[in-house]
Amino acid sequence: MPISELLYKHPLPLVLGIGASIISNSSFYILLYVPTYGQKTLGLPAYTGFVATLIGGVVLAVGSPLFGHWSDKIARPRIMVVTAWLFVLTSWPCFFLIASWRSLSACILVVAWLQLLKAGYSGVLPSLLGEQFPVVTRAIGVALSFSTAVTIFGGFAPLVATWLIAVTGDPLSPSYYLIVTAAMSAAALAVIQERSARELQVSLKPSSV
Repeated sequence: MPISELLYKHPLPLVLGIGASIISNSSFYILLYVPTYGQKTLGLPAYTGFVATLIGGVVLAVGSPLFGHWSDKIARPRIMVVTAWLFVLTSWPCFFLIASWRSLSACILVVAWLQLLKAGYSGVLPSLLGEQFPVVTRAIGVALSFSTAVTIFGGFAPLVATWLIAVTGDPLSPSYYLIVTAAMSAAALAVIQERSARELQVSLKPSSV
């Protein structure tokens, strides 16, 4: 299906797919930025961020399929809403901890926790995205929504984080980016849940003969 036809026929699922993908991508690139952040902003040894990122990557690799399996048993948006709001509530405390207690153990703890949240979110995201589009538009719908979020909210994340630190002078400012992007995804998930509930009610409504 041409992209123009997708935009014309299914604009809302596309927007919701982009919204749901935002925190998955912003958190991924912010966590990749941790070694640079630790060394340039916090003055930590270079190995600190790399060790924390390695351990966090293991948490992500193990956690994603486990959360994906769990999402086959309970409502997918529910898991993602919880992890999105945990990003909102814990991102600032995480960066406060790493900035106040500048050590390898603090860095590992923070990165492992954020990667666990990402595993809970991103392990479920592909299935949720697929459910937003009819079969005929599923491949292009998922590809376009996710890649748009990658480009805008993921690729620019390190740049935005660096700019925020330079402008505000606050070493905790990367957490603000995570908070805002997580809130955007939570808003998209709220609409997705509402649409799903409405569609379920329609499907359960007895048809008149």
